Amino acid sequence: MNIRKIDFFNPLIVVVAIVVFLLMGYAGSFDYRFEDPLNMNVFLTIIFACIVFATGFLVMENKIIVDKTKEINFISERLLIILVLIALILQTLNIILIGGIPLFNSVLKSNSTTNIWRIAYPLFLIMINLLLAKYYNKKYLILVALGALIFGLNGYRTSVLGILGSSFITLYYLNRISKKIGILFIAIIAIGFMAIGYIASQSIANQHWTLNPGQLVLYRAAFTLEVFEKIIPLAGSTNGHILSMIFSSGSPRTFIGEYVLHYNVCLTSTLFGPVTLDFGLIGLAIQMLFMGVFIGIIYKLKEGIGVGVYSIILTHTLIWIETGPTDIMIWFLYFLGLILIIINHNYIKLNKN
Repeated sequence: MNIRKIDFFNPLIVVVAIVVFLLMGYAGSFDYRFEDPLNMNVFLTIIFACIVFATGFLVMENKIIVDKTKEINFISERLLIILVLIALILQTLNIILIGGIPLFNSVLKSNSTTNIWRIAYPLFLIMINLLLAKYYNKKYLILVALGALIFGLNGYRTSVLGILGSSFITLYYLNRISKKIGILFIAIIAIGFMAIGYIASQSIANQHWTLNPGQLVLYRAAFTLEVFEKIIPLAGSTNGHILSMIFSSGSPRTFIGEYVLHYNVCLTSTLFGPVTLDFGLIGLAIQMLFMGVFIGIIYKLKEGIGVGVYSIILTHTLIWIETGPTDIMIWFLYFLGLILIIINHNYIKLNKN
């Protein structure tokens, strides 16, 4: 097998990442859980979800033909740079208005995802990837690093992972990843992911963590899977309430904490938790089939700006493995993929064989 011909960011990387997350959680459950290790229902349900996702993607892989994609010429390099800088300015303003650095203060962190942040983060994420995809220049990596730093000050690992992960995938498909750059990017992503999670955990009032950064990652995986374990017996009992909260007001993660664990806490419940709680296994199957099909189509359109769009959607789907799809702002990134499909609808054909 020629390793150079392997597409490491094929949509099936989602299945690989799910399995890795499951194994991490299982390993962590022995040392950090208060109850027994994860039960078999968790494994069977997640394996079922993976099979449905892979089926959806493989059907699209065999049925969809895209010979070329539409050139997008109305987005200039200057415009993209201006929008990237505006996003950085907005996030800097957001931190100033909050009154401190949320990374080092749990109270500030709880108030850091303001409306300014909700504009600044997706704006930066989208524009930096489109800039790299359409007008790559090595100097733009400085903007990537600056964005990861400024948004990382909010105290959320997902922002750093979203920026660095999507940029890395974009560069991968542009064949701009040398061995040195690849190692550097992966090291920065891993260190940044663990460091922000660790620093943020140390700043939580009334909590005293003794775990090191590596142990904390395993603990988080184990605890998140434990939440999903408790959701399975409650499957379908909320009748779409979480979904309605995503697209209206309220905090779906806090609701899950109150409903499942019976105390007021914001919880991650895996990619599978919210939909299982709302609609049971049927809802989970529909969600995973949709994601497999949708990402499969975007995968076929990864040329030009399509590279950036695919990288953004794939990265945040990977992030959802832990956090769950409970944020309407991130669903907007899927809407970005829908726009890409509409733009290229004349180039998408079904394989009749």
